[in-house]
Amino acid sequence: MNQNNRTLQLVSIQHELAMSIGQDLNLAAMLNIFMSRMQQRLSLRAIQVFIRHPDAVLLHSIDKPYLSFPKSLTDIAEQHWLNQEVEQFYHQPELIITAHQYEHNHWYLLRIAGIGVLTLQRKLMVIENMVLQALKPLLSRLALSCQACIEHQFLLNEIKKRKKIEQQLIEQSYIDNLTGLPNRKMFNVSLEKSIAQALSENTCGAVLFIDVDRFKLVNDTLGHGVGDELLIKVAGLLKSCVRNGDTLARVGGDEFIIILSDLGPNKPEAETTVARIGKQMLAMTAVPLELKHCTVNISLSIGICIFPVATEQLTISLKQHCDAAVKNADIAMYQVKRNARNNYAFYRHELQVLSDKRINIEKHLHIALREKQFSLCYQPLVDQAGQVIAAEALIRWHSPDLGWVGPADFIPIAEESGLIVDISEWVVNEACRLIAQLEQQSAFVALKYLSINVSPRYFSQPYFVNKLVAAVKHYQIDPTHLRLEITEGVALINIDNAVKTMQILREHQLYFMLDDFGNGYSSLSYLHKLPLQAVKIDRSFITDIHLSSNNRVIVNAMIDISSHFSLECIIEGIESQAETDYFRDKPIAAIQGYYFFRPLPVADFIKLLS
Repeated sequence: MNQNNRTLQLVSIQHELAMSIGQDLNLAAMLNIFMSRMQQRLSLRAIQVFIRHPDAVLLHSIDKPYLSFPKSLTDIAEQHWLNQEVEQFYHQPELIITAHQYEHNHWYLLRIAGIGVLTLQRKLMVIENMVLQALKPLLSRLALSCQACIEHQFLLNEIKKRKKIEQQLIEQSYIDNLTGLPNRKMFNVSLEKSIAQALSENTCGAVLFIDVDRFKLVNDTLGHGVGDELLIKVAGLLKSCVRNGDTLARVGGDEFIIILSDLGPNKPEAETTVARIGKQMLAMTAVPLELKHCTVNISLSIGICIFPVATEQLTISLKQHCDAAVKNADIAMYQVKRNARNNYAFYRHELQVLSDKRINIEKHLHIALREKQFSLCYQPLVDQAGQVIAAEALIRWHSPDLGWVGPADFIPIAEESGLIVDISEWVVNEACRLIAQLEQQSAFVALKYLSINVSPRYFSQPYFVNKLVAAVKHYQIDPTHLRLEITEGVALINIDNAVKTMQILREHQLYFMLDDFGNGYSSLSYLHKLPLQAVKIDRSFITDIHLSSNNRVIVNAMIDISSHFSLECIIEGIESQAETDYFRDKPIAAIQGYYFFRPLPVADFIKLLS
């Protein structure tokens, strides 16, 4: 081949390879095009590229070629030798192209400035020096193209990272961090969609407002860590009850809301479906929940509102419709709490009246505390001979605006709002003040004690024990003259903590009585654990006991159990002579009821004792 033809051939190769550079912004794709063309034009047996660019290190492992044709050399030893040669060559920046031989193979190392090393392999035949020199200008162009690809890739990565962070921020604004459920913000979006769909398609849906009963007691007695673990557990249980497409959200500390969509056009059928789901939820929380370090008993209060919501207004906005659905479900939930908890209820219009009443009572409770509108009455307890031997302090409230408000109306509201703590402290001080007065009058001869009712929320306060002991010391009273009545709900949350608190107070000679024994939860399962002094059998078993053989069997068994555990047994709710006669020969400590005495104002009670 003459010189002119050879020159033209070199120019053709150089031009063709130059045109194959930079055809893609993806580094691997761009190098793939270039290396394929080079392997073809130079009749190479193998071609590899090693990337050493500091930014590109993140893109691949530096222990092996970034790209290789073929994928790998058949001779592993040869590849190992080549890797070492590349490493030495890369650290000799003055070298642009070097030639090496491994057995019958000729290897050429070409520096891609600032990027890495290109290796070419031919078997038997060498690459002419003039061809290698013709490749030198291409290496600079290839280096620039590689640099552009790397920068482009890092720009894409940066954009991807930023989008991921933005997505995380969006998710965080819509997702509850603890449970992973949608939060209130996401719930509002989902509810608007569901109600809009229900209105346009003439179908029903439902909002279920769910509150974990006595959750604050768990937090106060077992700590926030256990409280968080419980919420996660409850979230999992609720999630298993909802259907695909429904929404379960956590909207408050212990509050969850479920949106059920596509319940059909018939409201009664929709209520039947929702009731079935509500029963399923209650059943799942009917058994104790096993946490990491303890077992917790809980229940749920569920309020339900079927939507679209019927309103007095002819037209309301979508947002107003959503607000009404949530508000109505909330009202129904509070009605469940007011009744007995651990149940579900559908919103009915008459509940709105009760809700307004509840809000009004809570507002006036704050005023009552501030203006000292409460008073204590005392209902005597008698022995079987009719002699007064003790009394129970009962709170009464007369509001200048509302008149007399019954404990059944304001105590549950005070408990829910937390005002019961301040009210309880007032009761403790008033009872201790009266005990001190009666001790000075030597009334505690026949009279053994005055009892006060301790709410679950007050019992769970971390300073409960110290406050009681301090009150006894302040008024300088005999601690045995003050007894503390608790319901089974106090011990329900955590029996171990309840026992510990009761035991400490018992060491200070402050004794406990279990009120409403036999009603509500399974008293017998933990009766032997609680350091009690007495039990008061619930009045529901006492009413017309002379006419009910079932009640007689139950009450007799309770009396026998009390005797077995050396507990004083007190009968409450006696309202007739026949009921009194039934207990005349029973081994009981005291009787309480309207048949003997109604609750007396403090002046009348003192007069009775004197």
